[in-house]
Amino acid sequence: MNMKKLLLIPLLLLTVLSMAACGGGDDEPFRPGQPETPEQPGEKEDGEPETPDVSSLNVNITVGDRTVTATMEDNAAARDFLSRLPLEITLNDYNNMTEKIFYPDPALTTEGVTRGCAPTPGDITIYAPWGNVAIFCKSWSHSNALIKIGRIDGNGIEVLSIAGDIPVKIERR
Repeated sequence: MNMKKLLLIPLLLLTVLSMAACGGGDDEPFRPGQPETPEQPGEKEDGEPETPDVSSLNVNITVGDRTVTATMEDNAAARDFLSRLPLEITLNDYNNMTEKIFYPDPALTTEGVTRGCAPTPGDITIYAPWGNVAIFCKSWSHSNALIKIGRIDGNGIEVLSIAGDIPVKIERR
């Protein structure tokens, strides 16, 4: 009986090791012509993170004969906004000239984008519950419903800090 146990132990060990070696580890079969590690979104083939060309995030905002510049964020909502340019829209006064707003149609994507900011003059945001774009002319308290998608450069917000509705053109620089 002892002899059977001695022979059985190495045989069991060999069986367990053989089964572990045959196990794949992932559910996807290897397909020739495909890289073994799939490229992650936002990564180049060499595994380095992709960074957008800074100039591709720049826009011009024209009000009458004045043009100011803005720099957009690198997030999905801002990229969706940029993909729709050029835009000719009317910015409406909201909250006693605190912000100028418009409603993009269809609404910009907000899925997977970081929410929450305390806007300052010049911030370009999306108010997620309503889907409107808001350009802040005055500071406002922190809101988890705001998604920052850009910022007007320098003192450019002054061109929008006037009462009433303002026709504007927004285009890539």
